[in-house]
Amino acid sequence: MTHPNYADIGKRFRQRESWTDDEPVRFPEHGADLYNIEFRSRNAGYLLGCEGYHCREHDAHFPAEPAEPLPVDAEIQENLLFRYPLLRASGAVERRERVTILLHGLNERSYGKYVPWAYHLWKKTGAPVILFPMAFHINRVPTDWFRLVPESLAQRKEVEGNDLVHRFNAIMSERLDARPERFFWGALQTFWDVVDLARQIRSGAHPHFTKDARIDFLGYSAGGFVALALMLDDPERLFSNSRTALFATAGAVRDLNLASPLIVDTAAETAMMKMYVRQLEQRFTPRMHHWIEHHSEARWLRTFCGLRPDRVTLETRMREIAPRIAGIANASDEVFPTGAMCNALQGVRRDTGVKVEELHLGIHENPFACADLHQPERRLVLDVLDESRYGAGFERFIEIVAGHLTSQ
Repeated sequence: MTHPNYADIGKRFRQRESWTDDEPVRFPEHGADLYNIEFRSRNAGYLLGCEGYHCREHDAHFPAEPAEPLPVDAEIQENLLFRYPLLRASGAVERRERVTILLHGLNERSYGKYVPWAYHLWKKTGAPVILFPMAFHINRVPTDWFRLVPESLAQRKEVEGNDLVHRFNAIMSERLDARPERFFWGALQTFWDVVDLARQIRSGAHPHFTKDARIDFLGYSAGGFVALALMLDDPERLFSNSRTALFATAGAVRDLNLASPLIVDTAAETAMMKMYVRQLEQRFTPRMHHWIEHHSEARWLRTFCGLRPDRVTLETRMREIAPRIAGIANASDEVFPTGAMCNALQGVRRDTGVKVEELHLGIHENPFACADLHQPERRLVLDVLDESRYGAGFERFIEIVAGHLTSQ
């Protein structure tokens, strides 16, 4: 497998000061063009900070849910108007009949480590790859957040008994510790943003794809939950022929170890576990209860908490879509253990029919690059591939994903 200069691709992408939807960064030496396409989210109505909430489908009203600091979540413009990268063959103008949407992990700040994934998936499958940012991640966050890191870090260190506090996780930890429901509503915003992207394709309005293009997914970590929820729910049958590869993801929340310098600190993890596992019924707001009881996409997100009645529902549906799902577990992963992932995708009796392959790929937070967290910070966040240690594993990863996505 030939590895291009990923650092150069990322650097040229970041240094581009202005974009239009039809002017890509061209990489003729690799035969690739990289677009950065504008997208407007119309799903801010789920987020905290609205003066009130209305479910039109059931004519149900809910009170305001204020959230500090200002601007409130629902009004953060960077989360509502943003761009997503699209990688495709250089100079190609025809609309393609397939696309792969890559959904990333929690607390991600850049597309850096995903560039080789996207590049090699495109090379292997021939299908353009979209790197779609989840709510409040990567370029969907205010620049002010980065200036607030020192203040946030100091406050997180003052939380009694808090461990694994780090400047990389301070902002995310502060937000989820204060209001862990942000994870739920952000996931729903992302879910419906991807649905709107699929609707754009089906309407013929997307310049790169035919109306009947097959929309496939590679879902990693937190992004895998969204990808799987889209497959399980299949709104408007937009994804009835889609195929999805799930990498280091989908384990029941109760079985995860989210505390990490690169994800969230221990206080934020405790708040998440209280809301989504230990005290779910007590801590869910009336609006969250309504969505889980009356909206199918929210019910699927609820099944990921891992409670037994939901587990039966999840396993039943997994059997129906099993041929279109492939899992890749990371044997070195301490955040999403292999057993947790297999329990969720294959069922506790391993009878859903979903295939899961286990590879040794380094830490969850930066697979293919780092064997453990005891590395220089620069390496933890900037390195994307240790070819001598993980080159063969990376090639197998791409082979599994591409093979699954190109199957009929």
